[in-house]
Amino acid sequence: MRRVRIGIVSWNTADLLDRCLTAIAASAEGLAFDVVVVDNASHDRSVQVAQQHAGITVIANKENIGYARAMNQALLYQARGDTQKPEVFIALNPDTVPTPGSLALLVTRMWAEPTVGLVVPRLVNPNGSLQHSVYRFPSPLITVIICAVPLRFQRGRLAEKWWLEGRVPHIKSCDIDWAIGAVHVIRVDALSGELPYCERWFMYVEDMDLCWRLREKGWRCRLEAEARVMHVGNAAGAQAWGATRTARWWEATYDWVRFRRGVGALRRYATVNTVGVSLLLNLSRLRRRVLGKRAGAVNASRINDLAQILPHHVTAMHEPETAFNADT
Repeated sequence: MRRVRIGIVSWNTADLLDRCLTAIAASAEGLAFDVVVVDNASHDRSVQVAQQHAGITVIANKENIGYARAMNQALLYQARGDTQKPEVFIALNPDTVPTPGSLALLVTRMWAEPTVGLVVPRLVNPNGSLQHSVYRFPSPLITVIICAVPLRFQRGRLAEKWWLEGRVPHIKSCDIDWAIGAVHVIRVDALSGELPYCERWFMYVEDMDLCWRLREKGWRCRLEAEARVMHVGNAAGAQAWGATRTARWWEATYDWVRFRRGVGALRRYATVNTVGVSLLLNLSRLRRRVLGKRAGAVNASRINDLAQILPHHVTAMHEPETAFNADT
């Protein structure tokens, strides 16, 4: 029986954490697992809630050290006198509710494929609708498709090939580029002794980076569509960043592109994003002027979102060597 470590990082998510911990036993039935919760200096009852669940190790940090560092702390925790090391890591967000058998299924499916280093489930929203969670690695080509191809053509094989958001049903198990880290089931040997998550970033892109590193080493990342997990989404991020969350994500993404692919790749990516977003912004504004109120609230929201993020693309394009550098 494979030994599994389930790591959870909490930050002011007490009620959600309680639901998640309650669901773990049924979702991991048949696995030899232990659970470590690392709390990043929450102001609510997250620590007390975790401590009320029997058999769970709880680590209360005195300060918020960020998601990646705290998750590594959870996954790599070793109790005194314990010489057995996990063969599988499961990074689980506290705002998830894994369905019965889902975590066990993910572990089983991964172990049956010797070349798979990471698997993820199909995520659903609290109302049962699909939550888009799988993406291609950032590239200028994806930006061109999103910004230049009319929406009515962004479907079918094109959508499936490039995992266009909101246009792929996630119902087929298949190899993927990367998936958000709400649930990451990781083969420990695939890490080759490296930390599960790169600690360069306080929050965001550490999930994409892990999948990138595994792919670079020849491991496959896979979506197992039969495993379903409910995910609230952005429970901690909304508290930490509020309306600036998307901007924070883009800053981290641009730093990731430079860190992993180089300054030239960042400049090209930022340039295409600047041109593409400017085009979408101008078209949205034109539509609003022509249609007026008939353009609807969705178009107004789109204009606002595009306008807020455009300066970040421009900054990355003009200052590719220094913009949004996590080391500074």
